[in-house]
Amino acid sequence: MNILIYFLFALSGFAGLIYEGSWARYLKLFLGHSSYGQVLTLCIYMGGLAIGSFVAGKLVTKTKRPLLGYGLVELGIGIGGVAYHPMYNWLTGIFYDSEFTASLSSRGAEIAKVILATGSTLPIAIAVGMTFPFIAAGLMRKSGAEVSLPMLYFTNSLGSAIGILATSYLLIPEIGNHATLIVAASINFLLAAVFGFIGLATSPVHATDDEGEEEDPNEDFVAKHNLPMPPKNALLWIAAVTGLTSFVYEIVWTRLLSLLMGSSSHSFDQMLSAFILGLAIGSAVSGKLLKKDSLVVLSLAQIFMAFFALCTLYFHQPFWAMMNEANQIFNPTTDGYVCWSLFKYALSLLWMVPTSFFAGMTLPLITLILTRAFKSEAPIGKVYGWNTLGSIIGSAGGGLLLLPLLQLKGALVVAALLDFAIGFILLAVYRKRWRRNVMFYVAAAAMVLPTLFVNFDPHLVTSGVFRSFKNLHPDEKIRVIDGKTATISFHESKVHYYVKTNGKADASLNKDRTQPISSDELTQAATAFMPMAVKTEPYDAAMVGFGSGMGAHYLLADPLLKDFDCVEIEEAMMDLAKGFYPWNNRGYDDPRIHIFIDDATTFFHTNHRQYDMIISVPSNPWVSGVAGLFAHEFYAKMRRYMKPGGLWVQWIQTYEFNDLMFLNILKALDQTFPYVSLYKSTDEPDIIMIASDQPVYQKGIGRFSTDSVLVKEFERIHRDPEFFGERNFLFTNKMVSSLLDGVEPNSVFVPMVDNRAEEARFVHSEAHIVQVFDSCEVCWPEYLDPEDFAKRRPARVKAMAAEEKDAFKEMALIAYVEQLMKNATPVVADSTAQEVAQVVASADTALEASVGYTKFREEYADYLRGVPLEVRDSNSVYVKVREAVAAGAFPQSFVDEFNITEAARAKDYAKAALLMADFYDHYEMQDMDEFFLRNCVIMALQAGEADLADVIYKNAIQMNDRFFAVEKRLMEREIHKLRKTLAAKR
Repeated sequence: MNILIYFLFALSGFAGLIYEGSWARYLKLFLGHSSYGQVLTLCIYMGGLAIGSFVAGKLVTKTKRPLLGYGLVELGIGIGGVAYHPMYNWLTGIFYDSEFTASLSSRGAEIAKVILATGSTLPIAIAVGMTFPFIAAGLMRKSGAEVSLPMLYFTNSLGSAIGILATSYLLIPEIGNHATLIVAASINFLLAAVFGFIGLATSPVHATDDEGEEEDPNEDFVAKHNLPMPPKNALLWIAAVTGLTSFVYEIVWTRLLSLLMGSSSHSFDQMLSAFILGLAIGSAVSGKLLKKDSLVVLSLAQIFMAFFALCTLYFHQPFWAMMNEANQIFNPTTDGYVCWSLFKYALSLLWMVPTSFFAGMTLPLITLILTRAFKSEAPIGKVYGWNTLGSIIGSAGGGLLLLPLLQLKGALVVAALLDFAIGFILLAVYRKRWRRNVMFYVAAAAMVLPTLFVNFDPHLVTSGVFRSFKNLHPDEKIRVIDGKTATISFHESKVHYYVKTNGKADASLNKDRTQPISSDELTQAATAFMPMAVKTEPYDAAMVGFGSGMGAHYLLADPLLKDFDCVEIEEAMMDLAKGFYPWNNRGYDDPRIHIFIDDATTFFHTNHRQYDMIISVPSNPWVSGVAGLFAHEFYAKMRRYMKPGGLWVQWIQTYEFNDLMFLNILKALDQTFPYVSLYKSTDEPDIIMIASDQPVYQKGIGRFSTDSVLVKEFERIHRDPEFFGERNFLFTNKMVSSLLDGVEPNSVFVPMVDNRAEEARFVHSEAHIVQVFDSCEVCWPEYLDPEDFAKRRPARVKAMAAEEKDAFKEMALIAYVEQLMKNATPVVADSTAQEVAQVVASADTALEASVGYTKFREEYADYLRGVPLEVRDSNSVYVKVREAVAAGAFPQSFVDEFNITEAARAKDYAKAALLMADFYDHYEMQDMDEFFLRNCVIMALQAGEADLADVIYKNAIQMNDRFFAVEKRLMEREIHKLRKTLAAKR
């Protein structure tokens, strides 16, 4: 029966960590940045456990059937789990819809948030905290064995360690947060039913052995040898300090391991699981030491806990070296990601388990000492409660106070010294033989003194080895600040400056200011200039995330900008971004900008104003908590703070991403805003989305060439005034409505992006939708929304026509065509048609087989892609080729392909469809390049020939690896849509 109870209590721990993992994701959006959300969730969760433990400790002594009481508590937890999702929505709705909360100051609103979050979460957490005292008392009464305490700690912790991993990798990715809570509640209901039966069926008195006599209690070594012990209250304080230091370790290590493994949600969950697993193993081992001197075991556990915590400082270099080498070992594939995730977990175990193992021993030992001293179950709740109170102080104080104040090393060393002092003092005061042992003092000094000489290597810990193989000691200057929410580092190399967040580069700046701006700075400029080009009247703006300050600097170049609020969650970022000064000077010096260190949702809710433009430039979505800033719920809340006609500007990357996640985010925007226009960040793998309640066009870009201030700014950055204009347009949400049909929006409650983004980063996948719309002759937007595209296309044509062509390539192409015309096979005047055809076919075959022609075809196709259809009449190469086609110098296959393109240039899609049908009958279309095949499908759709488009798609594109899945999906949807339209007209 005991084994069954241990197994069921492991299920209880499994469900408990499902709640904690789910609550953390719920509260990230409401409470703000992920670090705040994690700390506050932890405080609420641990606070509930403490209250529940104290309450249960009082009740259990008065309860005859504690196992039945445990079943009732599990029933209450299950009811709370079912009610949590609607309760959360109701309470957060109260906050965002309330005029009272909107009238509060930012700090007052934060307090209101914490109160509401506590109201939704604390009651269930209290019930979870009541479970251990009830089941521990019930099992001890049933068996009379003290070994049940460590085993209960072990099984519950083991279940918790597995539960957080299952939540992170299986439950939430597959069924979402709400359904995951229902799974946890179902486990609680099962436990309630089983323990209700066990509680009613079990005698309320102690079990007896086979002879009817009560079992002998385990031997008490301390009582047997009459050894001195510290006061009972002192042990409760030790339990509290142990909880405090354990959570300071966890906070410090979470920050360090996020620098080592990446700060994704999966990484955080692995760290938590590893920490809890160490606690579980320590609890199990402590049960084997019950017959030893419990005070000595407790003291040594405290000392070794401190020592192994300090070892993470002494020996951190090998961990970074191992992660760096892992980049050479694990292939960037799905299978490689699984192996890499297991490797990450192994690193977490190596880092955390030695310390958490000894931490896991302390609580059962203190509980054991006090239950023996009181000869009662009453201390069980007190010990658990005091330990949990210490945990609350450790998690809140460690993350929000100790870490920013003392930085990583200081916080770790302070916590370790506390643990070390407890163990050292207990042995020195209460065990004389240790007090007189010289080696004890020598060993103690050897454990602690290296802290004076060892530091975390700043180049190492900020290297970002989780992304790619790195030079772990680059020749650069570096400054690091461990802030409240993240570790920020500023780097200066020989050629550029850059800033990192938790080891991930977020912005960079080239030192050479005589060249056109490029790289990250180009994207930051695009987030300012692209929406700026939409504006023609004075406006005010806000920005979520200061970052390097370059985006704010460029936006403040606009004379039309009246007022600018910038919200940055991490003050350390503001401090280190000064390293980009004076190139970002407006971000610090311009009187129009107002900097607020706050969470974005709280700031906007309490700021009592709306804006003409809000720019959101968060970090990459794989970073924990960031995916929530790309979620439908976030966009819906932020739209409240925009004026009619206001612009929401969203940056998103295409690297380390994929098309499905991209569409998830676009769908979230599409459900919030009726109009979304997407632009590529020229020369960079980034996209700028501009959303509004009105159509988005860059109608104000002309002032970039006429306003003296802006003209001077573009001269300074060495870019053309129209560089950020409509030439970069990709598509609108209306154009890809068929692609978005059936796609779920990214949501906080079903966090698809957060769950999949880390794998996309690891396998180096890309969102290919840019290439689909950017690499074209006959372009998708022309078919999908010709009226909208007609307004934007001229800017692209102008920019492409103005690009400098390779003169040597032009000369070579023209020379080859002229040579072809000279060598064209003459036809004898009296030849029959059959003879003429044979001569031409023979010449075509010989020409097509020649190396020179093959090279010409490749270079001509590549060259022509840079020449828009609209200006080919004035292009010397194209004109010469057209002459050669007319003169019969090219093979018939080239002529047929050329004629199809000519029909497209004349927008005679009916003629193009006829030519394509004939082309399909005579040639293997799957051998054609993707540009031509894309042209054919789009032109067939333009001509209303759904069957022709379908035939070309199925025979030449569907199995063609050169086409991306997202474009294949688009083709299938548009062909199906056209068929339905044609059928409706019949």
